[in-house]
Amino acid sequence: MSVIGKQLSTNTFAARKPPPSTTQLRIVLLGKTGSGKSSTANSILGRKAFDSMVYSSSVTQHCRSVNGDVRGKHLVLVDTPGLLDTHQTLQDVQRELRRSVSLLYPGPHVFLLVIHIGRFTQEEKEAVRQFKQALGSKALHFTVVVFTHGDLLQKGTSVKECLIDRCKDLAELVDECGGRYCVFNNHNSKDKGQVHELLTIVDALMQSNEGSYYTSKVLQKAEEELVLELQEERRLQNEKEELEKKKQEAAIKEWYEGELEVVLQNTKREIEKLKKKRELEKQEDEKLVRQRVEAFKREIEENNRKEKEEREIQDMIRITEIRQEEEKKKEALQKKLDMVTKLLEEQAKQEEKSRRAMEEKMQKDRVENLMKEEALQKQLEKLIISLEEQRRKEEEEKKRMEDMLRNERVKNRRELDKHTENHRAEKRKTEALSNELKLIKMKMEKHKAHKESLKQQLEEILQCVRERYFKEISMLQKQCDKKCPEMCDQTDNMCSAKKHSVLTTVTGYAQAMGLVGLNAALGSIGVHICLQ
Repeated sequence: MSVIGKQLSTNTFAARKPPPSTTQLRIVLLGKTGSGKSSTANSILGRKAFDSMVYSSSVTQHCRSVNGDVRGKHLVLVDTPGLLDTHQTLQDVQRELRRSVSLLYPGPHVFLLVIHIGRFTQEEKEAVRQFKQALGSKALHFTVVVFTHGDLLQKGTSVKECLIDRCKDLAELVDECGGRYCVFNNHNSKDKGQVHELLTIVDALMQSNEGSYYTSKVLQKAEEELVLELQEERRLQNEKEELEKKKQEAAIKEWYEGELEVVLQNTKREIEKLKKKRELEKQEDEKLVRQRVEAFKREIEENNRKEKEEREIQDMIRITEIRQEEEKKKEALQKKLDMVTKLLEEQAKQEEKSRRAMEEKMQKDRVENLMKEEALQKQLEKLIISLEEQRRKEEEEKKRMEDMLRNERVKNRRELDKHTENHRAEKRKTEALSNELKLIKMKMEKHKAHKESLKQQLEEILQCVRERYFKEISMLQKQCDKKCPEMCDQTDNMCSAKKHSVLTTVTGYAQAMGLVGLNAALGSIGVHICLQ
């Protein structure tokens, strides 16, 4: 893996924003062999940058990147070697994806998922599932579906009507990609409208993603999840095999115990039957002997004494014969019993032999299972060792990147401190001006209140002057009424002149007092202006 690939594997950011002024667009083309990835890349660039032929095997054998300028944008395209073929394992897909991402450092802006127009087969569904499993669900936020061989569509119809609306799985895939898709006819490479449509969709995609790009964090997370999933599957498989083994052993043991119990019960019943039969025969023989003996006795008693000896001899002979017959019967019964015992022993030996064969088979299966477990354990240890080695390398690279980031943070912190200090000075200056403004407002409010108070005092003084004036007029009128009529006119004229003089004096006094109060208020707030 290149140094750039290592940097991507230790990247801790899911997406980064490029500088606003950049016009570079990084694209990765993914798809099955024969889907038209290379032809689509050539159509986008407007030239033959990748080899494209109709083969059952992939023309592109390794990830390859090509640069080009299209509509004022600098494009970097990476073609992949049949990345989503079903004969590849998920580890192969993961390795090729990491290689393709490393060619587009720091990360691609968009993935073009190239699909041949036609029936969406189960094989293609499995390939799309591998794509989502390898890149994670976040990769679909950076994906556009490109349908190639657009010349196969009938005139007046769209790919949505002919393919997407008729296939539920394909419709779900397009929905997961945010409804982003377009159609390419690579046989008509001079058609720039399809390239313009694709770039418009990509611009909208980048705008919705706020200019971010896909990085390798999701790939690293997917690898860790894959290892955990494989370990979990292996654990579940071992538990299932162990459970099946226990069930099989329990079934064999139960069957063997059942068969043995049946055999023992049958043997016990046969022995009981033989014992009962033997007892019955013995009772019958004894009964017969007793009957014959009694008959002989009766005959002896009935016969003459002369024949006593002969009868005794005959009785003895008969008794001897009867005993001999009984002995023969006993021997026959003993032979039958021996035969049954021998049959039971042979049956027990046969059952012991079958039991040993069953145990040997179980032991052989146990040894084979142990060998399989050891092989799986060795594979797991190798995988763990490789993962630990990779993790160690990634930790080293991570430390180096952290040192670089730490130095960059220190530099940025210094600039930020300087900017913060300037901001604080501006803030203090603003606060001082704000305080002065508040103080001026408070002084103005005090002056306004003072002015209102002066106005109220002036009105009270005017009211008192009016009342006193009216009292004097009333007294003068009473005095004039007592004097001669000739003096009335003169008195009236004097009163009018006096009234006008008093009003003029009071008004001038009020205005002078108002100007004095206003000048005093302006002087108290620092405004040196004199109003006259």
